[in-house]
Amino acid sequence: MENSEEPLDPLIVAAETGRRILEAGGETYRAEDVIVRLCHAWGYGDAEAFATPTGIMASLVDRDNMSRAVVRRITRRVVDLHRISRLDTLVRLTEEKHLDCKEVRQRLLEIDEEKPYRTVFILFAAAMSAFFFTLLFHGSLFDALGAFFVGLGIKTFAYLLQRWHFPDFITTIIGGAIAALLSIITVQIGITEHLDKTIIGSIMLLVPGLATVNAIRDTIAGDLVAGIARLTDAVITAAALAIGAGAVFSLIR
Repeated sequence: MENSEEPLDPLIVAAETGRRILEAGGETYRAEDVIVRLCHAWGYGDAEAFATPTGIMASLVDRDNMSRAVVRRITRRVVDLHRISRLDTLVRLTEEKHLDCKEVRQRLLEIDEEKPYRTVFILFAAAMSAFFFTLLFHGSLFDALGAFFVGLGIKTFAYLLQRWHFPDFITTIIGGAIAALLSIITVQIGITEHLDKTIIGSIMLLVPGLATVNAIRDTIAGDLVAGIARLTDAVITAAALAIGAGAVFSLIR
């Protein structure tokens, strides 16, 4: 959305809000609900929205009884629950305090400019996640310690590949290969005791858990197209993990 002195189109502002929900990893029914609620809050009772994981179509009937529509393509998706929460809060404030389009757009830009957690903190959190996942799967303390370094390596490479705009499928394959390779190295140098526990604990960083849950929630909500699409994406991600890890074991053997 560009800064302009011209009156803002409520439908475009609502569609941009829904787009941000999907880009942050939100469910399709949540994006649709956000668009319709914003249009209703601005006095447009006849509003509809249809969302898939890769696009949004929204329409409304304006005050001149003219039907208008807008389409937004979703080209990138990440997991950012904090951003989803901020967007949901913005929609509630719009309904409760009657914020206009200009105010909502300004707050959307402010949310866009919010800086994520520092890279060092994200890497440390990923390593600690791998550490505790290994303990959860009954690995020893040494296995968890090895998974800590493996998880750190996985997240570091994933961060670099995302900055270089590698496709998610390729990033996941490389992540699976790194998980297997580093786990084998930790066993060879004597840090860990059980190879399987170390791999399982560290590779959980790449498992598409949220995508699977969202697929189930979309299906339960009646969004069959979105549910099937998200489930397919989760299956492809799991297959990429298996390809990456399996390739390393095949080469080593």
